[in-house]
Amino acid sequence: MISIFRLQLTRLYEMDARKIVVANVGPVGCIPFKRASNYQYPTGGPCKDSINNAAVLFDTKLKILIIELNSNLVESKFVYADVYNMFSHLFGNCKSYGFENYKTSCCQVLPGQLLRGLLVLPCTPASIFCRKRSKYVFWDWAHLTDATNVVIAKMFLDGNSTDMYRMNIRQLYYA
Repeated sequence: MISIFRLQLTRLYEMDARKIVVANVGPVGCIPFKRASNYQYPTGGPCKDSINNAAVLFDTKLKILIIELNSNLVESKFVYADVYNMFSHLFGNCKSYGFENYKTSCCQVLPGQLLRGLLVLPCTPASIFCRKRSKYVFWDWAHLTDATNVVIAKMFLDGNSTDMYRMNIRQLYYA
């Protein structure tokens, strides 16, 4: 996958793109759908380490690719956005960001849990919704709430070197 991504990013460079932000893969094993797939926990269990380990492996190779492209493509400014780190920090400090829940979703197909098995239903008007949407990290079984998107966007815009490798988006704009 990295070799295909290298070709795609190089193609963008060849079409005169010089400032490119590349986001890595976040902790996909922590989305409510994956947490709920553990039948031992009726309201969602711990993150799925096997999935997160695969994401970390890919992310490590992706960061090496970004460093390589910055070195080899003249005047390029590839920025590596560490979404995995951003979400890990958010999950560990959710209350400081104003969130009360990061393990389950605001929209629930069944009371207190996600539908298990092969069939996953989307949120509909008949779904059960939380009262305070801004207090949840996830809107549904896989998607973020608007409040979470604001937090992550701010990390992209003004994040430090832990979140954004080489520079954040504000710095990239002026570079």
